[in-house]
Amino acid sequence: MAIEIRGRVMDESSGRGLGGVLVSNGDQIVQTDEEGRYALAVEPEAHRFVFVTVPDGFRATSGFYSSTRNWMDVQDRVDFGLEPAPERAARQFTLVQITDTHVVTEGDMLTSGEVLAEALQQLVREADPDVIVVSGDLTNRGELAELSRFRDAVETVSTPVFPLFGGHDGNEERHEGISQGGYTFTRHFEAVLGPSYYSFDWGGRHFVFYPNEQSFFSPEDQERKEVWFWRDLELQPADREIVVVIHTPPPVSFLEALSRYNVRLVLHGHWHSSKVFSYKEMVVAATPPFCFGGIDTSPRGYRVLRFGEERAGVAFHVLKPTGVSSPSEDTQEEIAFDEMELCLRWEQQIPGGLHRAAPVSAGDRLLLSLWDEGYPTSNGVCCIEVGSGGLVWHARTDATVKNSVAVDDSICAAVSVTGRVYALEEASGRLVWHANLPGYPERWIYTSPVIADGTLYAGAKAGYAAFDLKTGEQKWYAPVEDSDNWACYANPQVYEDLLILLLQRRGLMALDRQSGNVVWEQQIGVEYPYPTPVVAGDLLVSGGDSSHLTALRAISGEVVWDKPILPAGYPTGLLVRDGLIYATTPEGEALCFDFNSGALLWRFQTEDSLLDMVPYRRGVRSILAAPVNFDDCLLISGCDGCLYALDAASGECRGRAAFGSPITAPPCVWGDGLFLGTYDGQFFYFERVGDLI
Repeated sequence: MAIEIRGRVMDESSGRGLGGVLVSNGDQIVQTDEEGRYALAVEPEAHRFVFVTVPDGFRATSGFYSSTRNWMDVQDRVDFGLEPAPERAARQFTLVQITDTHVVTEGDMLTSGEVLAEALQQLVREADPDVIVVSGDLTNRGELAELSRFRDAVETVSTPVFPLFGGHDGNEERHEGISQGGYTFTRHFEAVLGPSYYSFDWGGRHFVFYPNEQSFFSPEDQERKEVWFWRDLELQPADREIVVVIHTPPPVSFLEALSRYNVRLVLHGHWHSSKVFSYKEMVVAATPPFCFGGIDTSPRGYRVLRFGEERAGVAFHVLKPTGVSSPSEDTQEEIAFDEMELCLRWEQQIPGGLHRAAPVSAGDRLLLSLWDEGYPTSNGVCCIEVGSGGLVWHARTDATVKNSVAVDDSICAAVSVTGRVYALEEASGRLVWHANLPGYPERWIYTSPVIADGTLYAGAKAGYAAFDLKTGEQKWYAPVEDSDNWACYANPQVYEDLLILLLQRRGLMALDRQSGNVVWEQQIGVEYPYPTPVVAGDLLVSGGDSSHLTALRAISGEVVWDKPILPAGYPTGLLVRDGLIYATTPEGEALCFDFNSGALLWRFQTEDSLLDMVPYRRGVRSILAAPVNFDDCLLISGCDGCLYALDAASGECRGRAAFGSPITAPPCVWGDGLFLGTYDGQFFYFERVGDLI
């Protein structure tokens, strides 16, 4: 039964009413008159809150909402008190987005309340934000105790923090049926933190918090939420920039609907990965987790948005582990490998960072995929001249190219994370053609393209396409699954007439390169952090079930052997050479196994990582790059910022150089020298001393 609620929105410093303020029951929205008065129909069983959109330059003195659960009797008056907050009127301000904190009450994994509190305090010291936004999955299960831990951690900083409901925040209710009455699973969140959706104004911009996981809301609540959301957007002045905060990635249909309004930013999380792209006038940004490494091995961190008179600048900042010091802040000018020496020939700062994409050699040039998770951005592909390290060209792409390029017949091919395929002229970087994979820009492509026999192959778990290398004509497209989840860097491999794929959480699959038809499939327990399988003769070597290495017939997918020989759950890099298997692990180990027996021959351990980049982990030792053969040595790149040269036969360390930034992409061997890049974008060429004479 509906009752009419009346009230006023007051400036408590002056005692006057505030006109034009939005007041809502979570369904309908009304505006206060010039005296600050409003009237609103409320059904307490359906409308769990009455709340206001706090305008620019004000803060709520005792909360921006009133819960109908707290009304002891039928209540017909709800007033809201505000007070001036000049800092919230300034057009220049800094907003920080964090996401997917996954607070738990016990255990070492995920995030304790203490870890979150320490991270928030570090963030405030580093970024000095005016406001912090948390875009969902605040907790792991949505237990009342977890939500309370989150709230307590947030209260350790003075910066205003605005949370959004994410699906994990309703999991206990959904799984245990606690809220079966209305089939809405936001009651725990609401009991601790207030409405699951709301809006506010700050610095001339409008911020809307819209939980977009519909399955956590009853059909009736879904409808109310939709009515409120679109009406809230409609009521904004045409010249007011709007920022929409959601949890899961937005489909194109949603972005298209948003484009009817002055929406300029869409912020989200959920994928535990980093992705930034533009759609029409909007910048869409996904941010990695705040308290542990991302699924795509992005370091834990936060997104900084600096608002000014122009549109906001967007940047990603890492959250460095406390107590871990860089092994060296200066470049080591010599790397000694016992009987041979390498000397630094040149060093350059490339236009972006270097994450997991290995440099690719092309004659006397190198091609690099640039890591830049901001906007405006420096991402794309750049070309460096080997002799001097000078930048030859820089081709920008619509979003970051997450993995290495492929080069053949004077064409450099790259794929952006959104699913756009680029064919660039190798000599100049000029665009020859581009094509969008089905699902663009909703794709999450972390694999490299491959080129064989004049055909370019590109894609990921959702599906692969074949293009004519010269013209860009699509020859075929093979859909595989509904989406690319989750981010996986395992590249496709060409073997004879097959294109062999690692499909995370499914297995290995071979497609016919002429038609795209499935030739064979082997279901094994491969996960998203797994590396590219290695072709060794007629065999394919890959990570398998947890702690397993597996060898299959490349032509048929038949399992030849499967061995539980890894001390870690999975490898991060593989190399097969001279009857040996070399593997690196997320625990920072380099391992050598006998290919036939699986016997462990030696192991090597790196030091503490400089950044937390392993999925769901922090404070660990880790290696993300595959081992690389260099004469009779094995080059190991550590997240501790060190390059190690190990004796390939014994594992003995024959050389080490410290760079002060994680090395997450394998080096590129070029003749008697090698090229090496660091996460922060420093790029180095080392050459044998004898070659410089």
